Amino acid sequence: MSTFKTALRMALAHPFYLLIYTVFISLMGVFIAASVSWNSSQLTEYEPYDANVIVVDRDDSDLSHALTKHLGSRFELVTGVGDDTYDLADALSKSNSAKGSADCVFFIPEGFENDLVAAARAGRAVPKPRCDLRCRQPSAAALSSAEASRWISLAGAAAALEPAASNGSVAKAAEHAAAKRAEVQIEQVKVGSTAAAMLKSYFNFGAYAIISSVIVSVGLVFSGMNEPERVRRMDAGPISERRRSLAVFAAATVITVCIWFVSSMMGVVGFAGAVAEVGVGRVCLALAATFALACTPLAVGFALSSLGAREELLNGVGNLLGMLMTFLGGAWMPLSLMGSAVQTVAHFVPTYWVNDAIGKALASDLTSAMLGDIACDLGVTVLFAVVIAAVGLALSRTKSRA
Repeated sequence: MSTFKTALRMALAHPFYLLIYTVFISLMGVFIAASVSWNSSQLTEYEPYDANVIVVDRDDSDLSHALTKHLGSRFELVTGVGDDTYDLADALSKSNSAKGSADCVFFIPEGFENDLVAAARAGRAVPKPRCDLRCRQPSAAALSSAEASRWISLAGAAAALEPAASNGSVAKAAEHAAAKRAEVQIEQVKVGSTAAAMLKSYFNFGAYAIISSVIVSVGLVFSGMNEPERVRRMDAGPISERRRSLAVFAAATVITVCIWFVSSMMGVVGFAGAVAEVGVGRVCLALAATFALACTPLAVGFALSSLGAREELLNGVGNLLGMLMTFLGGAWMPLSLMGSAVQTVAHFVPTYWVNDAIGKALASDLTSAMLGDIACDLGVTVLFAVVIAAVGLALSRTKSRA
C-alpha cells in the first residue's frame, strides 16, 4: 500500500502538468468544439463582397469613364477626396466606419485609352491601372483589383475583335460584356446533428489532452519508481518485486483513469444539452472509445520509463505524440482532405480507430453492424496498447538483466 501511495504522490508532485495538459487543453477543446455549432440556416442568400474604391482618372476618356462607371456599379465609389498623395493615404488609413475611408485607390494614367486600344490591336498585353491596396483590408482590395483587370481584358478583346470600332464603341462593348455575371444559388444541404458534431469534435480533440497528460504523468511515476536508489531501498523492504510492480502499475492506472475522467467530463458537462440530444447511450459508447485510447499513452509512458526517460524527454514525447496522433486521427482537419499517403499512415495510429468509433457511436442511425464495427475499432485500439506495453516490458527485463 505504501508503494501505491508513493507512486500517486509522485504524480501529484507535478500539479502544473496535470493542470496544463488535462484541464487547459481540454478547455481549449470545449471552445473549439463550440465553434461547430454554427447555424447553417443563417446563410440564405448570396451577397457579393463589397469594397470602398477611389478612382483617380487622369485620362478623362471614354474608356476611363466607362471603367469608373463599372467599378461604381460593382463597388462603393468614394468621392470628395482630393487626388494628392496625402489625401489618398489618409483615406486608406481610416477605419472602415469612418467617412471617406477606402480599401483601394485606382490610378488611371493619362493616355490609358490610346495605349489600351493600341496594345490590344497590336497583340500586346494591355496596360493596367496602378492600384494602391489597403493593408488592413487586402481581400476587398484584391477583389476590386481583379474586377478592374477583368473589365480591361474585356475592353482589350473588344478593341482587338473590332479594329474599326471607335473608342466609345469599345467602351460600350466592354460594359455590355462585363454586365453578364454568373447566377449564384444557395443550396441548402441537410447535415447531421450539430450536437453530435460538437461532441465528436470535442472527443477527437480531447485525445490530445489525454495522450500528452497520461504520457507525462505516468512516465514520471514509472521513471521515479525505477530510480536506482529508490529500488535499493525497496529491495531492502519486505515487499516483493512483483507486488511492488503491481502497486506501481495500479497507481499509474488510477492516474490514467482520473485524467480520462476529468477530460471527458469537461466535454460532457460543457455540452450537456448536446449529450441529452444525442442520447446517453451513444455518448457512453464514445467515452468507451476514449477510454480505450487512454490505454495507449499508459503503455507509452511505461515503455519510455523502461528506456530511462526523464522529465524533459517525457514532456517532449508527450506533446509530439499527442499532436501527431490527433492530427493523423483527423482531429485537426478531416482525413478526406489529406493525401492518400497520409490516410494510409493514419491507419497505424490508434486515434484513427478511436475517431472512427466515436463517429459511428454518435451517428444518427446506429445499427447492429455499426456496433460490431465499433467493437472492432476498440479492439484494434487496445491492441496498440498491448503491443507497446509488451515492448516496454521486454526493454525493462533486458535492462534489469544487464
